[in-house]
Amino acid sequence: MKKEDLIIKWLDNSLDEKEQKAFEQLDASSSFKKLDAALQHFKAPAFDVENQFQKLQAAKAANNQAFPIRRLVGSIAAIFIVAIGLYFAYFNNSNDTFLAQNSEQTTLYLPDNSLVILNAGSKLLYDKSHWDENRSVALEGEAFFKVNKGSAFTVKTAQGKVSVLGTEFDVKARQDYFEVFCFEGLVSVEYQSTNTKLPAGHGFKAFLDKTIEETTLRSKPDWLEQHSAFKSVPFFEIANELERQYDIELTYDAALKNILLTTSFPHKNLDAALQAITIPLKLSYQINGNQVVLKSQK
Repeated sequence: MKKEDLIIKWLDNSLDEKEQKAFEQLDASSSFKKLDAALQHFKAPAFDVENQFQKLQAAKAANNQAFPIRRLVGSIAAIFIVAIGLYFAYFNNSNDTFLAQNSEQTTLYLPDNSLVILNAGSKLLYDKSHWDENRSVALEGEAFFKVNKGSAFTVKTAQGKVSVLGTEFDVKARQDYFEVFCFEGLVSVEYQSTNTKLPAGHGFKAFLDKTIEETTLRSKPDWLEQHSAFKSVPFFEIANELERQYDIELTYDAALKNILLTTSFPHKNLDAALQAITIPLKLSYQINGNQVVLKSQK
């Protein structure tokens, strides 16, 4: 029996014992079996066979042309081959991507069982196929890491790179703002042309063309306990964080953008959060759906 016929009968689950043995000898049989096993966990879009067949018949009648069964089988086989190609292109993509939407947090475990918690409006990507040789992740946004000991572990961001062996730390890499805090172990931060070592209780910030090192008594990021805290941070970053946590849009005077502010706000009470950032600067606020306008009271 021809290879194509064996495959068609395998798809139809109609192979007899002899044909099954012949199918087992095909070079592609293992790939088909892997595909079948994986598809058990893959929910494909619904495909209405009866509806599609009726459309095919209607097209056939409209064209008033013969459509031999071999041609139909060939078309089905071609569709299946394309489907296999799309499937393997999808599932053999070795990158895993995780996203925390605004007002949400996402918890995930890396292949070595290291813990990552993504803050709102953040994305993390890593190459799972080469994880054992290269423990490296790409981060956009903010994440807390609890890394199991092993080979070097690297967090790559657009602003800088953070390297550890095994520790607990937080990385925030937002537009125009970069921050790293170490809570356990030792963290190495590469930012532009500098390399800074941070032991537990120490942090590194970069914004407005300057870098700052500071200490903390915290044992973990505040945002893990549903509130955000800031020490001498530009207003634009505080406002951006509030937007991410509440999925809102803030409008305020551009003159406020680079003012440094020390404050904190809760993640579950919008009025309290707005008061925390407006009272120190003598601002008022008006809420209209997901739009919030800040105005000076002067």
